[in-house]
Amino acid sequence: MQVILYENRSVAGFGPLTLLRPVFDLRCGALLLREKLEYRRPSWRVLLSTRASLAEWAAETYPDRTLAKAVEEPTLLLAANVIVDDALLDSLVDVVGESLLTSGGSVVGARIEEPVGERLQVFAGSDRDPTSLGIVPRLEIPARVVERPWELVRLTADEIRADAPFVLTPGAIEGDVAEGANLIEAARVSVGEGASVMPGVVLDATEGPVVVSPGARVMSNAVVTGPAFVGRNSVIKIGAKIYGGTSIGELCKVGGEVEGSVVHSCSNKQHEGFLGHSYLGSWVNLGAATDTSDLKNSYGTVRVEMDGDVIDTGSMFVGATVGDHSKTAIGTKLTTGAVIGIFANVVASGISPKSIQSFSWSVDGETTEYELEKAVATARLVMARRGVELTGAGEAVIRRAFESERRS
Repeated sequence: MQVILYENRSVAGFGPLTLLRPVFDLRCGALLLREKLEYRRPSWRVLLSTRASLAEWAAETYPDRTLAKAVEEPTLLLAANVIVDDALLDSLVDVVGESLLTSGGSVVGARIEEPVGERLQVFAGSDRDPTSLGIVPRLEIPARVVERPWELVRLTADEIRADAPFVLTPGAIEGDVAEGANLIEAARVSVGEGASVMPGVVLDATEGPVVVSPGARVMSNAVVTGPAFVGRNSVIKIGAKIYGGTSIGELCKVGGEVEGSVVHSCSNKQHEGFLGHSYLGSWVNLGAATDTSDLKNSYGTVRVEMDGDVIDTGSMFVGATVGDHSKTAIGTKLTTGAVIGIFANVVASGISPKSIQSFSWSVDGETTEYELEKAVATARLVMARRGVELTGAGEAVIRRAFESERRS
């Protein structure tokens, strides 16, 4: 089977998280959205279609996944913001011929027989409605669609439960677990090759699996309660308290107290401070004693300011959404439902503003622009410290995002 994951207008709903990455590279649970399909159907040819501003970067990052690699065979088109699971894939087994795929009446993809051609552009967000293509019949499928950052966070606990068996075999201990570490419900704890779990650590899988990926390190006296995921080569610092529903991607350093949050990859929250029901992008650094508020004093649903709109999340617990390459100073207090753009620097002696724009310095609510050349130079330096190169295509994406944010 050939599948094309395509970005559509849902891109805008994720705020700063998709300024530098495609929707299918967002994390929900232990896996990225695209990986949920790739791990479940490893024999399928999965191609990736992004918006034009990411096309050069995507071709460089996924050279074997471009549309140029498509072959003439029946193709499944699937929106990038669909959470692929077994129920969805099972519903497609007997589908033949052409069909328009819907969920809750909204189009989420199609099965097509003839070459993709221009039809993909209609699905990917042109002014035309996909229903105008005349693809019949319409088939309602059990697809779950995400459109906002807090939805990714809210679903992460259950998604870790679903993803864990695809990442490591439950109960497999391939790394080094020191004497004095305590594995509770060990049949649901997995420790990958080259990982280390030090003395005094508690990995508690009573409420769900705990996955410690290859090369990761959980330092002494840290407590991790499931469902939880620790990505490749990440470090959980001494005495950290990691609560259920937390997913930490690769190459992160995390300490203090974390509850029900997603840390995408390559980010630091090394010190004391509370991170709750939040989503951190990549290359984020939270200064010591940075705290997030994730609950209103009224216990009402949290409202979020994003791209000039005020959105009722419908959730009582919503922390911060922090874009790539952003940083907080020591002692920063992020207000409930805060949204911080990419390349933002936040310094606040009191509570932070509700929304902080990209490429800015926010000092006690006063905002100045972060010079693009300085932002790029810092990004290059920070990434090199993790052995990652800022390529020309990656830099071009940053520069386009800067121009786009200045116009908004």
